[in-house]
Formats: sequence, structure tokens, C-alpha cells
Amino acid sequence: MRRRLILGILFICTTTFAQDPSFSQIDLNMMYMNPAFAGFDNNNRFLILRRNQWNGITEYFNSNIIEFNASKTIRKRKIGGGEIVWSGGFYLIDQTENQVFKSYDVGVVPFSFHFQFKKNMFLSMALQNVMSFNRLNNYNLIFSDQWDGYGHYFEQTGAILPINRTDDRFFDASAGFILTKHGRTLKSKGNMTLLGLAFHHLNEPIESFYNNQYASSKLPFKYTIHTEHIGMLPDFVSKSIKFWKVFAKHERQGNNMTQKDEIGFTTAFANKIQLEVGGIYRLGRYSNEKKVKFQNESIIPIIRFRLMTSRSIGLEFSYSYDYTISKLNYTNAGSTNEISLNFYFIKSKPRVCPAQGKWGNNKKWQDVIYNTGNYNRFNKKGKSNW
Repeated sequence: MRRRLILGILFICTTTFAQDPSFSQIDLNMMYMNPAFAGFDNNNRFLILRRNQWNGITEYFNSNIIEFNASKTIRKRKIGGGEIVWSGGFYLIDQTENQVFKSYDVGVVPFSFHFQFKKNMFLSMALQNVMSFNRLNNYNLIFSDQWDGYGHYFEQTGAILPINRTDDRFFDASAGFILTKHGRTLKSKGNMTLLGLAFHHLNEPIESFYNNQYASSKLPFKYTIHTEHIGMLPDFVSKSIKFWKVFAKHERQGNNMTQKDEIGFTTAFANKIQLEVGGIYRLGRYSNEKKVKFQNESIIPIIRFRLMTSRSIGLEFSYSYDYTISKLNYTNAGSTNEISLNFYFIKSKPRVCPAQGKWGNNKKWQDVIYNTGNYNRFNKKGKSNW
């Protein structure tokens, strides 16, 4: 097997703080970002996403996620005129860093609670259990003493690896909350605003192949604040625009303060194939004991379309491209591409849910279904039956 030269790979085991995988399409409402998104939408959803980062260098930095988001009503309870719905979901993240390090995260949300305490307001909350599996391939490590001054390579090395195992696994816990508000008046009934708060690595697990218990080996606590607003335009302004959306996320992890801020805007055009376009701006903040530094990271254009593949399954395809505007651009790191496929299993007998509010207010799929000829999903007044 061909070995590759890895610089500083052992720092992931001993001296530096680890960071979580990051995805650009923050408006996909993934459970990975906030566990309270489990069951948030009326329809069951199956998500596949691949992120290919820095394809201009020879090493691999890829992240893949598979997520099943269940909105099935497990149990209902009414409290004070409101309703509590229990749902759940799970995800799998596969992360590859070059040919040496590989990790798998399995996240399970056994129960998510969605409480409608007003006609137009919802509170969602969930706990998430994550099992993380990490593997180190130390046979692909190459050290400086394996090369002589003439470029000749030797199999033997005098380096002593500070590890006593090549597999590491640990349990991780997360929690999330989302407050959602829908418009009540005739002019604002299609509007939706949400505010979410998520806490990750509540137990700060040890991530180390050396089996030490130092603070530097802990996966540091992280919190995420995110918000989103979907607005509708009156027909006399534009009949071609289905909705517009603005969203933002603030993420901060660890005492060494790794921080990311993102803000984005998209517009969806109503047609037989609903097209949505927009972009995201990302800003990073990094600090150590001596100084704090802000850095423009990337501008990310997004294109997305939705269509019906059958009477009850909707397909959402999304692509984003990270255009690097930081100093990393000068290192020829190349582009970062992100592709996602979302399969929505449209329900014929829906419930009131945080994402849509009342029935017949499905901004993503209502026009797509209507324009593709599935008129049986609408009643005589032209309103959705789901």
C-alpha cells in the first residue's frame, strides 16, 4: 500500500482541540445541527449529503451524512388546549481525513417533542445520543527519518508513536430547542420564523488514541444559535416567486474559541419544477491565549430544485460551491463542493406541525404537486388536503 506523507497528524490525538465536521447548506434543517429538527416537518424525510472539501490537494477531506427524519406521531397528549407530538430520527456521518484518520458518528433522537401552545406558535425540543467511532491507520504514517538527503525512502523509522491503540469510541450527548411562529393574518399566513438553540458535547468526551485524560483531549462543548425567516410575496407583486428565505447561524466551540458565523438568502420560483437560488457568506473567528483574529472564509452560491418523482415522493436536489476568499485560497486548496438529495414522503393525512403550521400551508411542495397534475390532493376550493 502506498504511504502518504502526513504532517502533524498526531496532533489530533494529543495536543489540539478537535472540531466537528461542518456543512455549508445550513438551511437543510438537519438533526446534526439541532436535534429538535427530528419530526419538525410534516413529511418523513430521507437526506443524503456529500461534502468534498479542498479537492485541489492530494489528501482527502470528505464528509458524508445520511439522515432519516421521522414525523410519525408516536403519541399525542393535549395540555391546556395545546398538543404534544412525539417523533424521532437518526443520522450517520462518515468523515475521512486523508488516508490516515476516519470517523463514524451515529446519532439517534429517540423522542422529539413538538408542543403547539398557541394556534400559530410551536416549541420543539429533543435529546440526542451519539456514538462516535474513530480509526487511525498508523501504517500510512511517514516520518522525516525515513527519507535521506537524496530522496531515498526507508521502511524503518526510529519514531515512537505515542499511541497504544488504533480504535477509539465514545458516547456523546446533545440537546436542542426550537421556537417557531407562523403568521396569523391573511397577509402573513404564509410567513414563518424560527429561532433555535442547540448544545453539543454536553459530557465533553475524551477523544484520544493515547487513552489519556488531559483537557486537551476533550471534545469541547459547542453551542449553536440559528434563525430562519420565510416570507411570502402577494400575487400582485409577483406570481412567479413562491417564497423568499433569510437564515443565519452562529456557532462557537471550545475555550480556544473557534467561532463561525453564517448568513444566507434564497428565493424560490414557483413552477412545475420549483427552482431556489441564493447564497451564504461565512465569517470565522479564531483565537488563542495571545490574540483574536476574524477571517472572511467563503462565499457560497446555492442552487436547488424540487420535483415530484411519484404521487407521494418529492425529490429535492441541492448543490453549493464554497468560493474561498480567505488566505487559504493562495495555497491552491481548490474548491469545496456539496451535493445533497432530499426525499420527502408526502403524507395524505397530515398533522399540524412546526414547519408548516396549519394544513395546506406547505411552501415547498404545494405548487409542485399541483402543477404536476396530482389534483386529487386538493379539494374543490383549491386548498391542500394535507
